[in-house]
Amino acid sequence: MAARTTHKRVASFEGPKLDRNALPNDPRIDEIVSGYMKELRIRSKDRDCMPGGAVMVRQGKNIVHLNCYGYANLETGAKITSNTIFDLGSLSKQFTAVAVLDLFNRKRLDLKDPLSKFFKGFPRYADDITVEALIHHTSALPEYVDIYVASRRAEKDWYEVALAKADEWYPRMPARRKEITNKDVLKWIATQTLLPLPPDTEFKYSNSGYVVLAELVEKVTRKSFASLLKEQLFTPLGMNHTYVFNEASRFSSKAPEVVNHAKCYNYVAEKGFVPVGYTPMNFITGDGNVHSTILDLAMWEDFLTEFDDELARKDTEGLRELLWAPVRLKNRKQVDYGWGWNLLSDKYESKVRGKLRQFESRAEYHRGRWLAWRSYIARGSRWVIPQPGKSIDPDTLESLAIIVLSNNNQFNTCRLAQEISRVYWGPLKKDNIMNNFNCG
Repeated sequence: MAARTTHKRVASFEGPKLDRNALPNDPRIDEIVSGYMKELRIRSKDRDCMPGGAVMVRQGKNIVHLNCYGYANLETGAKITSNTIFDLGSLSKQFTAVAVLDLFNRKRLDLKDPLSKFFKGFPRYADDITVEALIHHTSALPEYVDIYVASRRAEKDWYEVALAKADEWYPRMPARRKEITNKDVLKWIATQTLLPLPPDTEFKYSNSGYVVLAELVEKVTRKSFASLLKEQLFTPLGMNHTYVFNEASRFSSKAPEVVNHAKCYNYVAEKGFVPVGYTPMNFITGDGNVHSTILDLAMWEDFLTEFDDELARKDTEGLRELLWAPVRLKNRKQVDYGWGWNLLSDKYESKVRGKLRQFESRAEYHRGRWLAWRSYIARGSRWVIPQPGKSIDPDTLESLAIIVLSNNNQFNTCRLAQEISRVYWGPLKKDNIMNNFNCG
């Protein structure tokens, strides 16, 4: 068990020392992003304003770049700023995972607890699905969107229709009719009497699993998932513009959550950039629906660097090895997915001051996509492998983090993060583990 629980770390967090009136800027990154946006303009035959994004880079202990590009609202001409709010899509899963981690550290649940302990209305397979399986996407639960379509509640092309239809839902975000909620999703999943395969035998990315986790958190704490994350994570970390959006969210027209929210734009060949926003799925949480700014995510990422310090301390009881360690299936196959993060690791040789040294590197990363929102977070660490029984020399430990948010469906946020990483760690895969990302 970790010596310091997550809520104690949150309470002691001071945050990065940033002058918000003079944010750090690396001209090399500006050149990369500007060149990328120029490429998109040519491709879309758009010579005027276009939706863009926000980028943050941390090297070592310091944020070295935080800048914004393009427009939050093409209709009004409002530009993206460090306070612009984006829908994070699946980047939200890491916050759900940390909420579960905190309950585990406080011994309010066990990772081996079965789903049936918390929800009584599930079929018998709930006895075999553990909290841990939900976290690592090995539960075998079917995707709730597939259930939604199979039940004939929606046409197969409902998502494509939403992407092509101009809609002003963001950033006003009022409910229109009875919306689909987590409770509905839970009922849908419980109607599935059989699983496609036994739990813990295959990795299968599951949005359903993270919706169930959000409901589990509510069951254990007797608080709404949105209020719990706000009270115990976002507010203490100084993430004052971050929130979970659900069916209970109601903001006035002048609220920062509305005024500062970007629209998202899907590029349609015949129409240009179409503002899109509404689907009946917009209120589901746990797998997505955290909304945040690049500044707030800089706070979050800085908080995560505290876990990185455990590498140098060789803290075998540290939370890092729980958050970002692969797991094994029943067939001993390794799953490279941690608590809301994809995982990579590598070893290589390189010369240091003329001497050949062995290095180890790791990366944690995740992409987010919903409608025309695109996001990516990537964190890398590399160090000289110490002699057996020795701790990592902190002088050889390097780290790099990149966050890219966009309201433009044309943005390949992974590709952009990868290009940015080469400025600091180079183009070679052996030196720069981020070159191994599959950006699709």
